[in-house]
Amino acid sequence: MGKPEILVVDDHPTICREVTAFLKNSYTVHSFISGRDALDYLKGNTADLILLDYDMPNMTGYEVLLAIRLNQSTKNTPIVFLTGETNERMRHEMLGRGASDYLCKPVNSAELHECIRAHLAGPL
Repeated sequence: MGKPEILVVDDHPTICREVTAFLKNSYTVHSFISGRDALDYLKGNTADLILLDYDMPNMTGYEVLLAIRLNQSTKNTPIVFLTGETNERMRHEMLGRGASDYLCKPVNSAELHECIRAHLAGPL
């Protein structure tokens, strides 16, 4: 079995590069700078976990979350928001609408790794 596959979806290429570089030794990482590109990828591929920004042009992270949850083949994929949106109400709303977790940028490496490990391990 290969490394778990993680999608990083963030409209800032620098964030995509940094998160990819940080995770690439432990995971197979694919990064996308738009939600539409990530959804197109998921039409023919799978992911074990998705790291998703909220505030993106053309399609918000919430819209991407909804599309993933409505698709039979991706509806159970863990989605972790990795976003600059620090509003606590937003955090609760996204968790209530199907997000698996919600981390605020900048996130420290230990917290990110622990979050990913916990969600890849599945329900307790």
